[in-house]
Amino acid sequence: MAEVLENAKKLLKSGQPEKALEILKEFLPAAGESEIWKFHELIGAAFHDLCDPEGAAKAYFNAAIDDKILRSQREHFSNYLFALHWLPNIDEDFLKNETKIYSGLYRDAEILPPPDFKTDAKIHCAFIAPHFCDSSAARFYEHFLTDFDRERFKVTAWSLSKEEDIFTQKIRRNVDGFFVIEEMNFEEAALKIRREKVDVLIDLGGHTEGGTALQIAAYRPAKIQISAVGWFDSVGCPGIDFYFSDKFLSEFAGEYFCEKILPVENLFTFNPNPKMIRAKKILRRIPHENFVFGSLNNFMKVTEEYLNCVRKILNEIPDSKIIFRDTTPLESRRKNFLQRLEKFGLPPGKIEVRRGEDNFFEDYAEIDLILDTFPYPGGMMTALALYMNVPVVNLCGRLHSGRLGADMLKKSGLDELIFKNPEDYTKAAVEIAKDKTRLENLRKKIDVENLIDTDASVKNFYDTLKNLFT
Repeated sequence: MAEVLENAKKLLKSGQPEKALEILKEFLPAAGESEIWKFHELIGAAFHDLCDPEGAAKAYFNAAIDDKILRSQREHFSNYLFALHWLPNIDEDFLKNETKIYSGLYRDAEILPPPDFKTDAKIHCAFIAPHFCDSSAARFYEHFLTDFDRERFKVTAWSLSKEEDIFTQKIRRNVDGFFVIEEMNFEEAALKIRREKVDVLIDLGGHTEGGTALQIAAYRPAKIQISAVGWFDSVGCPGIDFYFSDKFLSEFAGEYFCEKILPVENLFTFNPNPKMIRAKKILRRIPHENFVFGSLNNFMKVTEEYLNCVRKILNEIPDSKIIFRDTTPLESRRKNFLQRLEKFGLPPGKIEVRRGEDNFFEDYAEIDLILDTFPYPGGMMTALALYMNVPVVNLCGRLHSGRLGADMLKKSGLDELIFKNPEDYTKAAVEIAKDKTRLENLRKKIDVENLIDTDASVKNFYDTLKNLFT
């Protein structure tokens, strides 16, 4: 079986998820008790590379059920909780139940004795993340590690990976301490955090990349522990006390969150990186007669209901087209997604499907209007579109994760493009496509300065932290 698993890994690495899935399914019935979870884990990866969110979620859940090792069982369940957000019709009650199951995986967790050190004049805030390389999440948390009040706070960064890039180097230069804990086990990492006398541990990863930081937080190494910015819903880890959000995002979250929500005004502000800033400066719109819609989110976020709206919109606007761009460079995902669109009935001549690439900024020169995905909208991609002066039509949900795109629009002064049902969403997109004057007025209304007002965000964030100690 080890040979089968290794062969499947090679096929996935070489961009052949169909063949990998075929082999894995063939040998799954014969897998032993200690191997079956490994099959499910790879099946989940294959479904990811085939752009099948339902298959991925089911496979990760099966891996969690069949694994007997608690550490990796928690990781599988983190992957499952992440994948759930790609699915339609996930409501508060269901998500609350699944999050509670994850919480139950910590019922026998060891906890360190309560901290016995006093908080110094400077509050020590430790940010922990899977890595500190540039990412979508980094565009919303960079300023908290670079622009803080150094007379009131000591800030350190704790990375679960040795991986580095230019962004990592910037964080290293600005924080008061940078720790790589990749080679430590969870208890060792927790003890190291305790020895550094951390007052507040802030998890930036949540359930991304297996939720490994949560397993460190479960030891409760710091006085107060918070989930913020890098994860978009309740984490369910007993070691996390608070979730930092803002009033609009958390309007319904109290009904299903395990953590106490602390509102931070203007928390999610967008911090464009140098590449984005350069791209905006040189961006020139490409003249075109026909209207061009865009959808530049992870293909896993594209639901049947969303595609139904897209089909209606395209049928209403003659000679229009839509550009879909994935967030990964995998050809297997582009190919399977294109087949899915054609089976769904989107006219081949009106759709263009592109792989994720570094030069995707050029898309904004072609696109007139972004059709945000739902129920899981864009966060960074929505903010980036607005930053590039392209309006976004959004359908706002009830889940915290389903409101992030609308939050970006509210900050940008485009509340009029936030809708509560597919009918109004579709109607608005059609009306804008038929009215070039309205489209131009929407572009002029975008308040980029408020969207990127990180100074206010940093002040409000650290004021909230300070209040926890008064």
